[in-house]
Amino acid sequence: MGVRVIRKSVRRALSRSNLPGVDFTINPYTGCTHGCIYCYARSYCQKEVGENWGSVVIVKENIPEVLGKELRRRPSGRVVLSTMTDPYQPLEKEEELTRRILEILLINGCKVGIQTKSDLVLRDMDLLSQNLNLVDVGFTITMLDKDFARKIEPYAPSPQRRIRALERLSDEGVRTWIFMGPVIPGVDEKEIEEIVEIAGKTSSSLYYDKFRVKGFMKSGFVAEMAEKAAKTDWKELSQRINKICEKYGVKAIPAFGNV
Repeated sequence: MGVRVIRKSVRRALSRSNLPGVDFTINPYTGCTHGCIYCYARSYCQKEVGENWGSVVIVKENIPEVLGKELRRRPSGRVVLSTMTDPYQPLEKEEELTRRILEILLINGCKVGIQTKSDLVLRDMDLLSQNLNLVDVGFTITMLDKDFARKIEPYAPSPQRRIRALERLSDEGVRTWIFMGPVIPGVDEKEIEEIVEIAGKTSSSLYYDKFRVKGFMKSGFVAEMAEKAAKTDWKELSQRINKICEKYGVKAIPAFGNV
């Protein structure tokens, strides 16, 4: 897949967040080459990126320097990488914006949460293992079937690669969590249980969230998913997820503070 990279300078690095447990967010990139067909982020970014989701990415080339200046005057708090992009998408391998940001945050004693679908996060194990009191890492895992995952998360690392990375981080003492979000409409309950079991084995918490229907979901397979979501009894499904988590001793947390 060809990707168009746009380089821009930014005036801000940190954005205040209303998410529970999150004080600030940083998004080193706008857009994401993982190209997940359900990703809500395309609805909240520049038109060119949103309409060409997965094939156009903005690189915020000066964001580490801007962050360094902001931390001189910003209040302390937990910072999450990232809420509108994957900080470890393939471009990060060369750009290293996320690594530079992580270094600056940790030097300044900031608590840092990382959310990703990529095992590239293991590249920064040196920083993570040296700051176990400050960092936590979460992997988005929506299903385990690699063929189905390729259909809805076409260019993201496979669920199995994410699980291996999760296990490695957990073994190294890094606090970990799984984000099962969105819960894919019609997903087999056995598969949900397998994901919860993985959370239990890695001492990970499990955040989960419903499939949120967005305006861009008008055609193709994502439209079918949206139609199924509209018919799903979310309250009943969330209760089942909670019971499964209770069975495996996993802390279940509804994402965004609601069910």
